[in-house]
Amino acid sequence: MATTISEPLRDSEAATDRDLIPPKAPNPWLAKFDRLLYGVIGLGLFLLLWWWVVASGQVSDQYLSTPQDTFAAFVDGLSDGTLGSQIWPSVQRAVIGFVIALVLGVALGILVGSFRIFQKLAEPVLLFFRNLSLLALLPVFVLFFGIGEESKIAIVVWACFWPIFVNAVSAVSGVERLLLNAARTLGAGRFYIFTQVVLPAAIPAIFPGIRLAAANAFTALVAAELVGGAQGIGIYINTASLRYQTPQMYAGIFALGVVGIIVNAILTVVEWRVTSWQRGLTSK
Repeated sequence: MATTISEPLRDSEAATDRDLIPPKAPNPWLAKFDRLLYGVIGLGLFLLLWWWVVASGQVSDQYLSTPQDTFAAFVDGLSDGTLGSQIWPSVQRAVIGFVIALVLGVALGILVGSFRIFQKLAEPVLLFFRNLSLLALLPVFVLFFGIGEESKIAIVVWACFWPIFVNAVSAVSGVERLLLNAARTLGAGRFYIFTQVVLPAAIPAIFPGIRLAAANAFTALVAAELVGGAQGIGIYINTASLRYQTPQMYAGIFALGVVGIIVNAILTVVEWRVTSWQRGLTSK
């Protein structure tokens, strides 16, 4: 009987001792570079799979070039200027269209979000136009603006405007009424409430729309450049495809990805600085 009783006691004492042992501290190096390490491993596995698919003959190199051939074509294109000269015009168009959409989207979004009546009036129009396919609207832009720079920039503006506008409306209309009422109680005027309460509270919620718009800019631009024009990364990719220059085609696509990463990094830094005040109020 004594043995039966002592065994559970020994087990419970062992469990108590285990609970008292502090957990092993994580490796500081791994904790600091965890995201980078897994990112490098994931990228390496992706490149290895890509190389194997082509090298093993699963996909013909006529349709998919190897990573090394793609990178070599990318470096050669930058060295001789054939690729670099096509990237810059596209970046200019994307930036101009994005800035116009940013100004219009934020301004109109704040206006509509500030007044309930405007939200009700804009809702059916918003639901209709934001769900229209950009490709379906390409002939309309060409009809109004031709195949020159104006139509390409207009297409970028259209693609970037909606995510910014929608997020701005949602952000402004979602500002806590408690904050507005507190500011009014303290005697704040409309301009002060708008600049010191509404905008700071809304900006963090607007930024996801801005980042989505930046991604849309180059997607829309490539489609616009395929319609017509002499220069642009979309034209470069399409020309390489028609000539069966597979490494050059994927080098152009790779260049688009690199530009997208750079743009996203810039916007991340801007967002970090603009919303730095918010991190002091949250645990994030």
